[in-house]
Amino acid sequence: AAIDFLLLAQGHGCEELEGMCCMNLSDHSESIHRSIQMLKEGVQKLRVEDPWNWLDKL
Repeated sequence: AAIDFLLLAQGHGCEELEGMCCMNLSDHSESIHRSIQMLKEGVQKLRVEDPWNWLDKL
């Protein structure tokens, strides 16, 4: 079952592999992958600022 789930998570359907066990389960892998991508993008935008440098932004 774990291998079946991993194959489905990578976009392989039940029709592609003979003998694959398929059930009608909700697939949240796309939203999970998107959430991970959004986290990675957010981490890249993090930066350290000098708290005393706020006057320069006025």
